[in-house]
Amino acid sequence: MLTSIPLGWLWLLAAAALALSSLLLGSWIPLRKFRIAYPVVMTAGGALLVAVCRWNDIGLSGALVMYACAHIGLTLGLLPQRTLFREILDRWRRGEPTHHLKAPPRHQLFLAASVVTVLLAGFALTR
Repeated sequence: MLTSIPLGWLWLLAAAALALSSLLLGSWIPLRKFRIAYPVVMTAGGALLVAVCRWNDIGLSGALVMYACAHIGLTLGLLPQRTLFREILDRWRRGEPTHHLKAPPRHQLFLAASVVTVLLAGFALTR
């Protein structure tokens, strides 16, 4: 279904997902280096994904949809952990140890479930 949309719109979908993910995660983790590095690393990862998909004869439209869905799932999955990110950052800036602060297992399960669910939905929409 989504693969029948013109490629320009799918590039826009991927760019919008990256921008939304970068803005939200940047507001949850207010470190300048993170705000710069995250979009760069994710863009490089997306370029690598497109190259691997072309090498394996997977269509560009399917790769763009899955890339956008991965960002959406990641952003949704990290939603419950945003207060933990800020607490770790505050303690780190004060020089306190942060190694004992861990995400609760239910947050990790929610992250995994949301990424997998959104990727499965994206896969279903490309067929």
